[in-house]
Amino acid sequence: MASITAPGLGSGLDVNSIISSLMSLEERPIQIQQQKEAGYYTQLSAVGQLRGAVSAFQSAIDKLTTSTDLATYSALSTDSAKFSASADETATVGSYNIQVTALAEVHKKGSKSFLDADTTTVGAAGDIMTTTVNGSSFDVEIGGKTLSEIATAINDAADNVGITANVLQESPTSYRLILSSNETGTDNAMSLAFEDSVGAPLNDTDLLGMDDAADPQIAVNASILIDNAYTVTRSSNTISDAITGVTLNLKEISAPDNVQLDITRNTSGVYKSVEGFVAAYNTLQQAMDGLSQGALHGDSSISMLERQLQSVLNSEPSGLSGNYENLSALGIAKDREGVLQLDSSKLSAAVADDLDGVIDLFANDDQGYAFKLDSVLDDMLASNGIFDSKEDGLNARIERSQSTIENLQRRMVTIEARYRAQYSALDSLMANMSITSTFLDQQLQSLSNLTSRNK
Repeated sequence: MASITAPGLGSGLDVNSIISSLMSLEERPIQIQQQKEAGYYTQLSAVGQLRGAVSAFQSAIDKLTTSTDLATYSALSTDSAKFSASADETATVGSYNIQVTALAEVHKKGSKSFLDADTTTVGAAGDIMTTTVNGSSFDVEIGGKTLSEIATAINDAADNVGITANVLQESPTSYRLILSSNETGTDNAMSLAFEDSVGAPLNDTDLLGMDDAADPQIAVNASILIDNAYTVTRSSNTISDAITGVTLNLKEISAPDNVQLDITRNTSGVYKSVEGFVAAYNTLQQAMDGLSQGALHGDSSISMLERQLQSVLNSEPSGLSGNYENLSALGIAKDREGVLQLDSSKLSAAVADDLDGVIDLFANDDQGYAFKLDSVLDDMLASNGIFDSKEDGLNARIERSQSTIENLQRRMVTIEARYRAQYSALDSLMANMSITSTFLDQQLQSLSNLTSRNK
C-alpha cells in the first residue's frame, strides 16, 4: 500500500487550511497582547509629548526668573564710527558727552636696513637680545642669524612676553626687522638690551640698529574726556571701568567734538519674555487638553499638573514692594475657554509706571510667579519626578508584554506541531480507508461479474 507524503493528497482533506484556521484562533491572545503593547507605546509617546510641552513652558519661565536678565540697559553712541558702547545690569540711566582724544597704540621698533633677509647675518655667534615688556623679559640668541631666522626665533620662543616679529621688504636691497608689542598702551612698551656670549653689553647700533628715537610707532594710551571735565586714560581702546556698567569701544578720535552717550532702560526684553510666557502656557494647555482626550485620557499626571499650575496662578504673591499684586494687573487673564490673553496696552502702562515692580512680580526669588512655577515644573521634570515614574512604569509594562508575547509564540510552535501531527495522522488514516474501500469495491464488482457469467 502506498504511503501519503503530502497532507490531504490521499484523503482530499485540506489539512493546511484546517491548521491555519485553528492557529488563527490559538494566536488570538498574541494579537490581544500586541494591541496592549501598542497602547503602551502610544501612552509612552504621549508622556514624552507632555514632558516636551512642560519643558518648553519652563524655558519660557526661565526668562522671567532672573531680575538681572530683565533689568537690562542699552547704551547708544550718537556716532558709532567714533565709539560704540554696551551696558550691563549694573548701569544706571543717564547721558554723557564724550570726546575721544587719543587711541591706544602698540609699540613698534624697526631695525636698520639689511641687504637681504635670508643670507646676511647679524653680529657674532652667541650674541643675545633681551626684550622687556611690562616688567617681564625673555632672551633670544640673534648672533650669526639672518633677519628671517631672528623673526622665527622670537615668535617661537616659549617664554615670549608679548611681542611679534616680522621682516619688512622696503626694496629689493632693503630689509628691516619689525618688532610689535601685542598689547596697546605705554605699559606694554618694549625695551631692548644686547650682550655677547660672555655677558658683556653690546651697542645695538652695530647689531640691529633699533634706535628708540627712530621707532615707527610709540606706545600710546587711550584717552577720553567725559562731559568736558573728566579725563580718563587707559592702556586699551576698550574701557569698561570708567562709567559703571558701561563698556566703551573706541574707534576714532573725535576731539574737539563731543559724541553723546545715552544709557536707557531696556523694556523690550520684559515685553518679549512676558509674551513668550503667555504663548508657552497656552501651548502647554492645548497639549494637556488634547492628550487628556486621547492617549492620556483619565491620566492623573495631567490633572495634577493643571491643579498645581492653577494654584500658583490664582495665588497673589505677598510682601512685594511694587505697585502690582497679580497678573491681571499687567493685562494677563484667562478667557472663557481657559486661554491666557495679554492686553499689551495694559502691560505697557505697567512697565512705564513701575518696571521694577513688574519684574519683581515675576522674578522675586520667593514669591514671584515665575519662581513658583519654575519650582513646580522642576519637581515634575526631576529624575525622580512624575514623568520619569510614568515612563518607567510603561517601559516595565512593555517589557512584560514582550516577554508574554515571546512565550506565547514559543507555545504556538508546539501547538502547531501537535495539530500537524494529529491531522497528518487523520489524513493518512482516511487515505488508507479510501484505498481499502476502493479495493473492496473492486472485489465486489469482480464477484458480481463472475456470478453473472455462471448463470
